[in-house]
Amino acid sequence: MTATADLPVWEQQTYEFLEEPVPDDVLDRGALVVADVLAAATAGANLADVNEVANGADFADGTATVLGTDRSAAPGQAALANTSAAIVQEIEEGHNTGGHVGASIVGGGFALAEHADADGEAFVEAAVKAYEICTRLERGIFAMKDRMNDALPWLVRNPHSTWTTVGPALTGALCMDLDDDQLRNAFRIAANLAVVSMHDAYEEGPTSRSFTAGFSAQAGVDAALTAAAGLQGSKAAMGEVYGPLDDLTDGGFDRWFRTLGDHWNVRESYFKFTPSCRYTHPPLGALQEIVDDVDVDAVESIDVYTYRNACDLDYHDVSTYTSAKFSIPFVLARYLASGDLWLEDFHGDALSDPDTLALAERVHLHHDPTYEQTFPEHWSARVEVTHDDGRTVDAECVDPPGDFRRAPDEADLHALFGDLFEHGVDDPDVALEAVLDIRNRSVRDVGTALRP
Repeated sequence: MTATADLPVWEQQTYEFLEEPVPDDVLDRGALVVADVLAAATAGANLADVNEVANGADFADGTATVLGTDRSAAPGQAALANTSAAIVQEIEEGHNTGGHVGASIVGGGFALAEHADADGEAFVEAAVKAYEICTRLERGIFAMKDRMNDALPWLVRNPHSTWTTVGPALTGALCMDLDDDQLRNAFRIAANLAVVSMHDAYEEGPTSRSFTAGFSAQAGVDAALTAAAGLQGSKAAMGEVYGPLDDLTDGGFDRWFRTLGDHWNVRESYFKFTPSCRYTHPPLGALQEIVDDVDVDAVESIDVYTYRNACDLDYHDVSTYTSAKFSIPFVLARYLASGDLWLEDFHGDALSDPDTLALAERVHLHHDPTYEQTFPEHWSARVEVTHDDGRTVDAECVDPPGDFRRAPDEADLHALFGDLFEHGVDDPDVALEAVLDIRNRSVRDVGTALRP
């Protein structure tokens, strides 16, 4: 793109970065992120509240796969269903600085890539570029969110907002091969949008919460499509809205964008091997270290020391899979009671299992200033288990399993994806082969493999 001197530094850096090639090893990492989200979405499409929408909503006909179903739909509506499905199981990847960045990038971008009949290599490269931009936007948006929360009578609870519209907009625009002006307008339209839920009902259960990210991805897809049709984005908004973020982040906002192409945030994503909120993973990781020394029948108490955000997940009344996935007491208790944690441990009889619920009542959370100081760079916790004879065992987890500093083997990731596909398609092996080979296939071929 032609350089424009009057653009904000961060916006100019974005456009320059979008023209640069992505190193092959970074594309390999990006392909794993794509595979992870597609696997999570295919499994998530089977859950009742998502499935009812994915199969029953009055969607317009189109060329985009509604993952985990036999349907195709218009790109925006497929993005709504697919991104919501990726979120709902709490098993999709994320980034330490904030949210689940890949969900909307892949859920929305995949729909537009199918619509454009893009090849998988182009899609993965577009998704990686969007990931890099969104993780930087994300840090600024969280600073904005904190300022908003200081002024509002209620918290902006669910931050699936601006970066989750930008992600699919950029991914799709690149796959559609829009010209420079159209690409800039797609970016500006999306960057001036936000889908923010006013209440994040993680304790309440599977309400429309899971669809907040889906609506955001749909908005991003529509941003790219309307830009392709000639809609102009607001140039002024890029300075008026994002300019103050440099002060809110102590000069970090422009600096983060200057590292585009040098520092690859996608290499610092994490993968989940347990389908629960990641705040539950540090205490779970600590408990896993000492589980062989725990006599489950003799546990008197389990004390968890962690950062403040995780302490918000201190409740025992779980009646839905969503509330269970966000309860640290339930997650730890269910792990001890069942010996493992997978999708079925958050559904059906597991939610009312008396042994699990009795153990959950003995879990107590404590704010630890030491872990608070290192969060969100490190997600940490210490767990101390006290037995009824006074014997105690304890362990600390600094960065839970799946973190990039505890990088899982690719074989373990492939097994994770395969396990998820078993919940969404008739032939998991075909689905797994397709997503792992996405750089050598068309996106439409992969979409076909992800149908029942």
